Amino acid sequence: MDNSNEAATPMMQQYLELKQEHQDEVLFFRLGDFYEMFMDDAKEVSRLLNLTLTARNGVPMCGIPHHAAKNYVKRLLDAGKKVAVCEQIELPQGAKGIAKREVVQIVTPATVVEDDFLEAADTNYLCSVIKQRNLLSCSWCSVSEGLFFTSMIPLDERYESLRSFLEQIKPHEIVTAEDDDIMDEGFGATLRQANAMVTRMPSWQCTVKFGYNLLRERFNTVTLKQFGLLETDGHLASAGALLNYLLSTSRSSVPHITNVVRIEQSAQLQIDEATRKNLELVVNLEDGTKQRTLLSVIDMTSTAGGGRLLKRWLSAPLYDIDAIVERQDHIAWFLDRGAEHQRVRQLLRGMPDIIRLSSRVSMRRSTVQDLISIANSIGLFFQVVAQETAHYRAMFDFKMDDKSLEDLIDVMETLKSALNDTCIGPFSPGETIKDGFNNELDELRGLHGNENSMLQKYLARLKESTGIPTVKLSFNKIIGHYIEVPKTHSDKIPASFHRKQTLVHAERYTTDELVSLERELLKREEAAHQLERTLYDELVEQTASLTETLNSIAVFISNIDCFQGLATVAKTYRYTRPELTEEGPMQIEEGRHAVVERFLPLGTFVANPLTMEAADERFCLITGPNMAGKSTYLRQNALIVILAQIGSYVPAKRARIPLVDKLYCRIGASDNLARGESTFLVEMQEAAYILRTATERSFVIMDEIGRGTSTQDGMSIAYAVMRYLVERKIKTLFATHYHELTMLNNQDVQLLTLEVAESKGSIVFLRKLRKGVADSSYGLHVAAMAGMPQHVLRQAHTFQKRHFEDYALISDDSQLDLFKSQESRDTKSDAYLQVLLESVKQFDLDHSTPLQAMALIEQLKNLIETP
Repeated sequence: MDNSNEAATPMMQQYLELKQEHQDEVLFFRLGDFYEMFMDDAKEVSRLLNLTLTARNGVPMCGIPHHAAKNYVKRLLDAGKKVAVCEQIELPQGAKGIAKREVVQIVTPATVVEDDFLEAADTNYLCSVIKQRNLLSCSWCSVSEGLFFTSMIPLDERYESLRSFLEQIKPHEIVTAEDDDIMDEGFGATLRQANAMVTRMPSWQCTVKFGYNLLRERFNTVTLKQFGLLETDGHLASAGALLNYLLSTSRSSVPHITNVVRIEQSAQLQIDEATRKNLELVVNLEDGTKQRTLLSVIDMTSTAGGGRLLKRWLSAPLYDIDAIVERQDHIAWFLDRGAEHQRVRQLLRGMPDIIRLSSRVSMRRSTVQDLISIANSIGLFFQVVAQETAHYRAMFDFKMDDKSLEDLIDVMETLKSALNDTCIGPFSPGETIKDGFNNELDELRGLHGNENSMLQKYLARLKESTGIPTVKLSFNKIIGHYIEVPKTHSDKIPASFHRKQTLVHAERYTTDELVSLERELLKREEAAHQLERTLYDELVEQTASLTETLNSIAVFISNIDCFQGLATVAKTYRYTRPELTEEGPMQIEEGRHAVVERFLPLGTFVANPLTMEAADERFCLITGPNMAGKSTYLRQNALIVILAQIGSYVPAKRARIPLVDKLYCRIGASDNLARGESTFLVEMQEAAYILRTATERSFVIMDEIGRGTSTQDGMSIAYAVMRYLVERKIKTLFATHYHELTMLNNQDVQLLTLEVAESKGSIVFLRKLRKGVADSSYGLHVAAMAGMPQHVLRQAHTFQKRHFEDYALISDDSQLDLFKSQESRDTKSDAYLQVLLESVKQFDLDHSTPLQAMALIEQLKNLIETP
């Protein structure tokens, strides 16, 4: 944009100066009842919003009505733009000069607080990520809810921890240091792939020292120890950058943010990016919505705040038995008190979104309806705690003294007695404050209400003094009050009448008395409006003074809602309370998939157990046909672990679960074109990350590792990965179609399969888990079920018979015999030896894999060692 303003008008000079300060934002420049945009902004906005582009003195321009601005701002935010809102804050004195203007707010995707821009079920996060040596300083906040968190995460080579963090909170906007982004291409690319707007801040505003000083100034404290932060903590780099950005965009002190919560990663179950996506915890893989996710089937909350809190729980399960048990106890309390459960659930259905209402009030961006909703919220809160009061106070260590309760009641009663329920928008003079609330206002309104009577008396005097019975007294916005006389009576017009307007059949006049009367009426009206505005501002201030108390109520209500909602799920769908232990066996009896069972007829889902007790049961090698339910079984156990560690009941008959520190789910894979990675590379990267970071307390599920490359390579990788996990005693569910893996030395492996019934060439999936090995993958049967053309199936069958049966080490029956009891094997040892000797003779070294050779040697070794 050309910033030369030598020949510009004073108004354009003002615009150019403001635009110079806001080059990264679209500048909404207030002119009367419109926001105008000029030059490059006008061209860009007219294109994005399909507005008419005009020009004045060669300067491109376009505009929007100020009352419809929210709609246009939302569309610009969706298009990836920021908007700087410039208002007229002071009108010029007299006829000369221009209005004083300044930018009062910068609207960005993550700093909006109005409901028009927010989804009730989602937390709208702004986050900051700053590099600190070998760690990443991460802070994130929800401006609309007054939440502020900070943490440190590892800075690993491929930014897996950063990707996991971004996938967990899904920010709408990211703030980072310009040097970090520019100097580290991988770091910058990772941020940009998060589907969020990225803003680069000067690096000096992203230091620990800057953050320490800014946070102390903002919270008016000598130190930050009350937040668990020391002067040298790396957390302060991102916390300071985030707060600085927030203050500069909101143009306020964001008074509703009263706390910074330090999050320790060790206190949470760690879930990487791929696992979050594969398990479809809060969004599905199909269309990115909540439908058919774990969240969708356990969210039976009644309030918006409760729903958002449950989503945060699901995104960050606990790694603390005491905290988990405390949540379980709250759920059990509701389950034991059916009447109280239903009473509270019913009340919560009418509860407004207190935390967002309170935030808007504290930032002075509230509407009249927001204040009315806060009054209703306070009333509902007192109804909730009216019964079982002692329990609710103790339940959350709810610290609210009698003075706070009295203040709440006072605000509630004042708001209800002062505000008109019919006023739903911003403050509107004459419509906001109820009659009877303030005597002075009533008196001014009474005087103003006598306007018609005063005018009618004046009109009666006019008719009498002029002798014109048809004289009228009227008003319009252009000329104000006027006297209208038909031209047929023009000869009776007295000298005191001053002509204001001539019509075809009438003349319009005013008089000194009418002007004086009009001024008096206007003065009274303005006085009433000014007093009403003053009274309304006092109501806002009184409500804002209780921000911290209202936020405490909001947290209380959201927690209550989560517990009653999870109790509802447990009761409705027969969930059980799991036993959490620090370590030991994992035992799940009749476990079910929380999502899949919900979309099947009641009672038709086949439940299956999981037992990892002895050392040789920590690794489960699962074989089975396609479509038999292996992937469902893997996922259901991962979901049960997650539900257990958010404190929920779980879909099982009984469950004993040792605390899991890290959960991994490598199921399926797809390429990542944005990162230039093939499907197989993505799979190997995910597997490598698991092997590098998993511990004995981790829980790993892997499905079909080794696909996407040659059979020899894939099987070799699958074998090596399996042995690595077995030797490190990591609890693992490992599904494969490489049946050769089951024939190796598996003394420390639990072999499982899903049953299939075969009859007359067709198969039935029984979905039931048993010990053993599948004798076939039934791939051709599944292909037939999928509608593959018959001639293709016949050709596949012929090819399979011709090329693969000759490579079988032993017959299918002999393979299955390997898994029979020791006694059975003893009686058939001679037959086994004969079969194996014959197999050695027929073994084709040129066309066999190393694993096949190892399997043959293993079978010979077992027979030799058999007594």
